[in-house]
Amino acid sequence: MRILATSDLHMRLIPHDYIADRPVAAQGLALAGSEAVAARGEAANSLLFDVGDAFEGSPVDGHLADALPDPGHPMMAAFVALGVDALTLGNHDFNHGLPALERAVMHGPVPITLANIVRRRGATPLEDSAWLPQTLLLKRRLVCGDGHDRAFTLGVIGVVPPQTLDWDRDKIGDVLEARDIVETVAAWAPELRRRGADLVAVLCHSGIGAAEATPRMEHAAVPVAAVPEVDLVLTGHAHQMFPHPSFSVAPGAEAAVDARKGTLHGKPAVMPGFWGQHLGVIDLQLEATEAGWVLNQNEAHLRTVQSATPHAGVMAAVDAHHQTTLREVCRSVGRTQVRLDTYFAQVADVPAVQLVNAAQGAAVAAALTDRPEGELPVLSATAPLRAGGLQGPHNYTDVPPGEITQRHVVDLYVYPNTLAALRVSGRVLRLWLERSASVFHTIPTGSQGHDLLDPRQPAYGYDIVSGVTYQIDLAAPPLFDVQGRQQRGPGRIVELCWQGQPVRDTDAFVLATNSYRLGHGSNFPIPADAAIPLPRPEPVRDVLTRYLSSGGAERPLPRASWGFVPQPGTTARLATGAGAALADVPGADAPGGPILQFVGLTADAYRAYALDLARADGLGPFLRPREA
Repeated sequence: MRILATSDLHMRLIPHDYIADRPVAAQGLALAGSEAVAARGEAANSLLFDVGDAFEGSPVDGHLADALPDPGHPMMAAFVALGVDALTLGNHDFNHGLPALERAVMHGPVPITLANIVRRRGATPLEDSAWLPQTLLLKRRLVCGDGHDRAFTLGVIGVVPPQTLDWDRDKIGDVLEARDIVETVAAWAPELRRRGADLVAVLCHSGIGAAEATPRMEHAAVPVAAVPEVDLVLTGHAHQMFPHPSFSVAPGAEAAVDARKGTLHGKPAVMPGFWGQHLGVIDLQLEATEAGWVLNQNEAHLRTVQSATPHAGVMAAVDAHHQTTLREVCRSVGRTQVRLDTYFAQVADVPAVQLVNAAQGAAVAAALTDRPEGELPVLSATAPLRAGGLQGPHNYTDVPPGEITQRHVVDLYVYPNTLAALRVSGRVLRLWLERSASVFHTIPTGSQGHDLLDPRQPAYGYDIVSGVTYQIDLAAPPLFDVQGRQQRGPGRIVELCWQGQPVRDTDAFVLATNSYRLGHGSNFPIPADAAIPLPRPEPVRDVLTRYLSSGGAERPLPRASWGFVPQPGTTARLATGAGAALADVPGADAPGGPILQFVGLTADAYRAYALDLARADGLGPFLRPREA
């Protein structure tokens, strides 16, 4: 029996990049669907699953959030056209709120399972009050080698990180409750066996991380596989490829994870990347015995999508929505006199990030008029959301000078987060910046060519705060580790000032941010009582659109807010996007020569620059031609 899986499609239905407004190859469900049809044709028995984050992530889903026209959601229609056997949900599927999600999935013809997001928790997972079907029993007739077909039942459990409800609390409220992934699977897997399942599969929208189970694990696939009654695990969420030679096994999990064979605790597992670029494939050899079905052999691998012919059923399902989206993304919202890009956003305060911070800060300040918090200084924090990572060297914001359209707004702010505001002390602000600065490796003074960025830390975890000035000392170790746990040490943030005066621990500020941070996304330090209620949850993209429509991109930009502490005789290596050759390189005209010097292309098509840290504090002034 062949098990196929997609995951993290993020509404990539057809091979079209709406941000760049051009066709793309080897991605999208239409092409992955054709590949799946071919893969199913090679096996006498097959099942196809999706492991979550299908219903959010491209401009197509934007116009579906408020109303869903007949005959239903295009992703669900595409799944029907492909004969998907079952699916689960991912954390991003909740981004538009429960009404939109329920319209998309509640009455869809494809079976759905989600066991650990429930209406109310009971004494045990088996006693929880279900929201969606917590498990499935898929009954099939399997064609065997002797020509006969025999009854077979697959038990299926869907799970998602319990943090999902925190990350979108402003849109979901307290309607649902979350339970720990491993606790849920450990309860339901034996119950499915008791109900007649011959094998148990987990649709685990959760990454492959540590081997030891800890409460509320976000990346829990390894301890899930350790549950005795679980036979195979289809994973997602982390956008990684498994099995794959480059997969990095978490420390301490080496004995449980075989990234070459594709096993977790000896059981087959796959994670098929993202955007429909790969299919996860698990081939099982089953034997029918008098005692029941026996799993004799298994083999897991990824299949790169190579089909050039889109699946006709998927194309038909999305065509009307595709045309609507093309019209929407071409709508003009403003103009810019400068290029807005993120190629160098992790070494200098660039206009693309400054613009989002200005829009957030203005919206929060307006919302707090005539309220006590309105007397406090308003700061704003945002991250370069498109800046490389697993999506590769083309995943950078790049808006050319001239007209700004709605597709550029998505380029500037790709996630559907909503605006949020926090009351923070000077101490919390400093810790916020310390958590942000953990994206950088420690660079010893006098060293040459150390990689600047820690690849374990995504760009969306690097917040830049406007309204204050500060420096980052790369010679000091980070105060927070990769998971956001505070460590001992003096920290990296120095010269933190507001209006030229040092920020004291007791100072008070309003910090404009987003719902993901408010829900402890990336584990930034947020006091329990910090949230300031705003009149309504407004998407940051709407805030940005309004700001641009009022001429925001043509107003003077503020002074650069941050930079690195100079380190004599020291260089660091920055790898950035393929389009950086067209961008303005910070410090290119600095006295004494460029502060960032192009040194060549990397094996994976990034452009590598040497950063002269002895003069790194000179990057800021070269980004101030339009300063206020």
